[in-house]
Amino acid sequence: MRRRAAALAPVLLALVAPAWAAAADHAPQAARVQCVTACAGAHRVAPGSTVRWEGRHLAAIKSVRFSAHGGRENVDPTASRGNFVTARVPRRAVTGRPVLVGSRGQQTYAKAVLSVVSRHRVLSPNAFGLLHSRARPHTAFFDGHQVRVSFRFAARGPRDVKVKMVRASTGAVVDSRVLHQVTPFAKHVLRWTGTRGGRSIAPAGVYEVRIGRPGHKGTHAGHFKLFPFEFPVRGSHSYGGAEQRFGAPRSGGRVHQGQDVLSPCGTREVAARGGRVQAEGYDPVLYGYWLVIDGRHTRTDYRYAHLEAPTPVARGRRVRTGQTVGHVGRTGNARTVGCMLHFEEWPRGWENGSPIDPLPDLERWDRWS
Repeated sequence: MRRRAAALAPVLLALVAPAWAAAADHAPQAARVQCVTACAGAHRVAPGSTVRWEGRHLAAIKSVRFSAHGGRENVDPTASRGNFVTARVPRRAVTGRPVLVGSRGQQTYAKAVLSVVSRHRVLSPNAFGLLHSRARPHTAFFDGHQVRVSFRFAARGPRDVKVKMVRASTGAVVDSRVLHQVTPFAKHVLRWTGTRGGRSIAPAGVYEVRIGRPGHKGTHAGHFKLFPFEFPVRGSHSYGGAEQRFGAPRSGGRVHQGQDVLSPCGTREVAARGGRVQAEGYDPVLYGYWLVIDGRHTRTDYRYAHLEAPTPVARGRRVRTGQTVGHVGRTGNARTVGCMLHFEEWPRGWENGSPIDPLPDLERWDRWS
């Protein structure tokens, strides 16, 4: 019997251990704590203030234990979800680190200490102050990465917050958005595309972000530049000489239909304008690996040629401004000249129209990107 028990022991441990591990994995964990209503600060509260803890597996929290005059005081949560729990500060609470208590007695708490102050220290009902804000990226492009505005503000409790995009050169508000009942002191993120209904509402230029209460001018919260195109070669480059220009004579009576941008092989190439890949392929005699992008909200098609390898974006695929479409190569007839991007602009469509000299556009895009 002893031998049998000894043989069964590892099996029993193997069966029980995963249950222990699972219980440990789902133990409540509080990472952050902050005041939500009747606040004197992010971690400054008064009796009657609502406090919010954020973390993991917090739906199991059944009570919150505050340090209090004469000992400790337990209160029931006012709300409880998997990633947060809220509770009201009791009348006798004092400064300390409240403990969150689970249904099986497990305990957790956030590292921040809650300072309990008197009710007259609570912020006034109309108080609003921007604590932190940032707008990224500093340079954005139409149909490219969204502008990301992050901010925190101080207030007595949740507030409606208005975020405005202001054109710096004119002071005109090109877009605004009201965020309803936003929690104070927490980090909030708003993403802006510069479009409405898929079309641009923001001309090229510098923009200021202003944040405040509806009906007020708002506080400066960052700035960024917005442009309609991004230069397609993301590395050192030059425009070569007369042979690389649009209209330069070629053998067989042809003329050069684009502008060559000389750059080291392997340099990343991006979509100068987002849109849809209209065609792609390989021409061993002239263009090597190439693709054509139908520019979004334009009639213009843009052709990229002499890529190092087949483009990673297939025909019919949607691409964004600044998205990688290939790398500088020397395929096709560029093998006798050197590494380059051959770039063409077709303002009435690649299949039905005629190309124009893209150099003025390339030089303009080059200046800002």
